[in-house]
Amino acid sequence: MAESFDCNLATPAQKREFEEKALGELKARGYRMTMTRLQVIRALGETHRALSPYEIHDRIVQAGGRIDVVSVYRILATLEETGLAHHVASVNGYIPCRASKAHGFQQRLVCRRCGCVTEVALPQTCLETLEGGAESLGFQVETARLELIGLCGHCVGAS
Repeated sequence: MAESFDCNLATPAQKREFEEKALGELKARGYRMTMTRLQVIRALGETHRALSPYEIHDRIVQAGGRIDVVSVYRILATLEETGLAHHVASVNGYIPCRASKAHGFQQRLVCRRCGCVTEVALPQTCLETLEGGAESLGFQVETARLELIGLCGHCVGAS
C-alpha cells in the first residue's frame, strides 16, 4: 500500500529548524521565551498551511495547552514584526517564514484546494521592477507581498 502524503504537514526536520530559528531570533532581540510563545511557534511550525489566530488557538488547546486568543494575536504580531511569520492575505492566515532572509523578495504560492503555502524566492530585480512601476505613478511602496493562487503539485497530481 502506498504511503499517503499530506503536503500541509511539515517534516520533523522542518519543525525543529523553524523552532530553533524562531527561538534564536527572539532571544537575540531580547524577547523572553514564554510557554505561550513556544506553543504558537510550534503550532505554526507543524504545517505548511496558513493558520488563522483562532486555528492556532484551537490547536494549542486541543494539545492540552492554555492560551487566550488575544495572546495568539500579540505573539503573531511579534513574529511578523521580526520576520518569523508572514500573513497570507488571500486566506487570512499566518505561515512560518522558513526562507532565508538572504534570498530577498518572496512570493507565496497558495493552493486553493488544500491550502498549503510555499514561499519562493524571486530575484531582487522583480521587486525593483514592481517598485519602479509604482513610483512612476507617484506611489511610494512601503512593503510588497506577492501571492499566486492555484493548485500545488500534490493537488494537480490528485486531479
